[in-house]
Amino acid sequence: MRLIIASRKSDLARIQAYMVGEALKKKNLDLEIEYQFSSSLGDENQDDPLWKMPSQGVFTQDFRAGLANGNVDMVVHSWKDLPTESDGSIILAATLPRADPADLLLIKKTAIEGIKKSKKIWLLSSSPRRMFNLESFLKKAFPNGLNEVEFSSVRGNIQTRLSKMLELEVDGLIVAKAAIDRLLTSDQWSRANDNFEQSALAVRNVIDKCEWMVLPISANPPAAAQGALVVEIAQQRKDLIAILDEINCKQTFTDVSIERSILSSYGGGCHQKIGVWVKTLARGRVFSIRGESDNGESIKQFSLVNSKELSKNIALKDIYNPNRLIDIFSREDILPSADSLQKISKADVLFLASSHIPDDYLTKIKNHKIWASGVASWIKLAAKNIWVNGVDDNLGACVDRQIETLLNLSPNWLTLTHADSPSKPAIGTYKLIPNSNDLNIKDETHFYWRSGSSFRRALELEPKIKDKNHACGMGQTYSIIKEILGDGANVTPFINEDEWLKVLHK
Repeated sequence: MRLIIASRKSDLARIQAYMVGEALKKKNLDLEIEYQFSSSLGDENQDDPLWKMPSQGVFTQDFRAGLANGNVDMVVHSWKDLPTESDGSIILAATLPRADPADLLLIKKTAIEGIKKSKKIWLLSSSPRRMFNLESFLKKAFPNGLNEVEFSSVRGNIQTRLSKMLELEVDGLIVAKAAIDRLLTSDQWSRANDNFEQSALAVRNVIDKCEWMVLPISANPPAAAQGALVVEIAQQRKDLIAILDEINCKQTFTDVSIERSILSSYGGGCHQKIGVWVKTLARGRVFSIRGESDNGESIKQFSLVNSKELSKNIALKDIYNPNRLIDIFSREDILPSADSLQKISKADVLFLASSHIPDDYLTKIKNHKIWASGVASWIKLAAKNIWVNGVDDNLGACVDRQIETLLNLSPNWLTLTHADSPSKPAIGTYKLIPNSNDLNIKDETHFYWRSGSSFRRALELEPKIKDKNHACGMGQTYSIIKEILGDGANVTPFINEDEWLKVLHK
């Protein structure tokens, strides 16, 4: 069997076409593949911002004729470039496992001190979504804060945009992280005349001149389908569906299809100020939607939807008092020891399980890559002049921290947490000191636990709460409570306490 795969001719587009071709050949050893690369309207017009261009599909529409007349068998696109509405002439037949969907902020190292002094930052981006969602976040998330965030339009392929960032009097650039990751590892896809090795070296050179942040999906959800590629075939070529189904990642296909459906409900298109991300996990389906609709409606959702567990566990809604917060523990700082400092020095990335970092540790961690548990912790750490590189977005163990490519190594992680934490490898930077032997919780029916330690302590003092309604985050706390309560445990995972309260008081 012989197939012709078409795509745009940028390095990134060719890599994605090769990825599909190689996946097909692994399933069909006798398959022969020819590639055809050409430009689209979006490639030819480098002057207008995408949101000003005349129609959707500026990177994809030009390839439909080749599918219709049979000159090519399939076309590979970045899925986010496709119009959300189909004209009925094509079938979206397959996708591969999704790359990291997050946006990446690159800041020139030479610009950082000036940014801190002026409290202003000037970034390249042509995305209305990024401009709308990131202004307020970056003002709080940059070390010591910012007063002003300015954006300037930029067009061109990834390498062109990286070059413009270095050449122009700007501070940084926002790009799709998946594009950077694929270009940095492009040498594995090289064919004759591709010269991907030089492209990868050029991108690495820029990364080495920058500090970076993997921007949180809760505060800045990506363009719908960002990080995913898609294979188009003509409507009449149903003979190709079976062979493409062999390489199709069904979870990615489902999640991205939901994202595009959500964006379509707001009108679709690259002019939208709306980011959408959906991820199906074992504990439910996470939705992150944020931005502003064309009619000025503010959109903000970051939630875990698991209808089966919610209907089972969230029963009584009229007794819990959200104004009464229980402080089960106080914190007592632990001074750095020679052993803990040695462990920090050997780590490549530090995961800060809490924003509570004793002052004696602050100067010890500033030269490390820092990862936080959630956006609230990120902002508190930034206020202490800590550069945070990324965040788990309160998704706990469900997160795949894909930073090996950026670091150009497989990093050694070290968690900074409390002394009794089960996390490993970890060091304790503070102790948890019980506040009281009388929590006055025997009449409560609903609990949200911020840590497994709090749950253990409360259960020790008031065993009858075992049969009540429990909720917590999605990570280690959930696992601990499930283990303690055993099969049939009445515990529901949520992304955060606010989302739990919304459900509880509906």
